[in-house]
Amino acid sequence: MKPFWTLARRYRFSAAHTLRSPGLSDEENRRLFGKCANPSGHGHDYLVDVMVTAASLDRDVVMDRGELDALVKREIESRFAWMNVNETFGPGFLTSGENLARAVWELLSPHMPPGRRLSIRLVETAKNSFVYRGPA
Repeated sequence: MKPFWTLARRYRFSAAHTLRSPGLSDEENRRLFGKCANPSGHGHDYLVDVMVTAASLDRDVVMDRGELDALVKREIESRFAWMNVNETFGPGFLTSGENLARAVWELLSPHMPPGRRLSIRLVETAKNSFVYRGPA
């Protein structure tokens, strides 16, 4: 079996959102998303685990931690921290944990060094977390 290493870094940001599917009525949104469909929104202290996996090491590390921190600050925290993520993405984007995890992956993945695979775990609440590993 070929060895591999994973660097996992955890980041935290606070943001607000409202779960509302544009294709559903107000009543259907309330039924599906409950109190999370409140038009006034609600907030979370999100945790994002960024996991970078490699089959070989550069300079004995998977990835430079300072580079990863700067990347997350530029691509994620600047877009999400203290924001209403519904406004960040626009009205056609459902800001579910699943979709936010995928959005974080899509923002970071183009910046991964060659030979690195990215996974994202977004923790929304103590009971809800979402993992996105990219296309199969």
